[in-house]
Amino acid sequence: MTVSAKLNKFQANIEHAVMENRMQQREALIQALEACVQEAKHAPLSLGAALQRLDQSSFGLVALLLCLPFLQPLTLGPLSSAGGLVLASLGWQLMCGRHEPWLPEKLRNYELSASSWERLLGALRWLLRLFGTLTRPRLCSWTDGARGAWNAGILIAAGGLLLAVPMPIAPFNNTLPALGMITAALALLERDGLMLVLSVFFMLLTVLYFTLIFYLLYHFGSEAGALLRHYLPW
Repeated sequence: MTVSAKLNKFQANIEHAVMENRMQQREALIQALEACVQEAKHAPLSLGAALQRLDQSSFGLVALLLCLPFLQPLTLGPLSSAGGLVLASLGWQLMCGRHEPWLPEKLRNYELSASSWERLLGALRWLLRLFGTLTRPRLCSWTDGARGAWNAGILIAAGGLLLAVPMPIAPFNNTLPALGMITAALALLERDGLMLVLSVFFMLLTVLYFTLIFYLLYHFGSEAGALLRHYLPW
């Protein structure tokens, strides 16, 4: 066997091992959530108990799970603000180099029914199928080690703060920052630096969208004020 053939075989073996590791990681996450569904059928299951099954040393898994409810296009009101602050805290912890995520006690004790866990499991499967064909290990120097944790952390923190911004009823004000944080979490899980680039894109898109919404509110508010001043006697 030639040297070139040996190198090709070695590279193929590495790629196969990486693919097996990715599949095992995804399968472990899905199995953990399926166990949560079964347990919740007998009694309400708290978020903290579920996170223990999901390996709390992985910020990517925790952030991914917490982002799922915010993929819906409509705002969740105070829940969006609370969830955004929690996700911003997770991002900050990543930036600071923590090995395990910390969550507020009230959030850890929040209980979900079996139907809620089933919806989360379905959304997670859909999300993994959607991005599974796109993600693969590349630009790994952007996602590995302390540098990778800082890169993903600052994006998750920024997305959490954007999610926490009080917004009027407008479509996709939850979805855009959630997608930014999800792609940052996937960058960690899949060692895919290109997902970090996509996360930056969603963050910038969110900022532009929010700026447009606030500008329109200011513009129409000013027009309405001028109209009232014109017709009112004082």
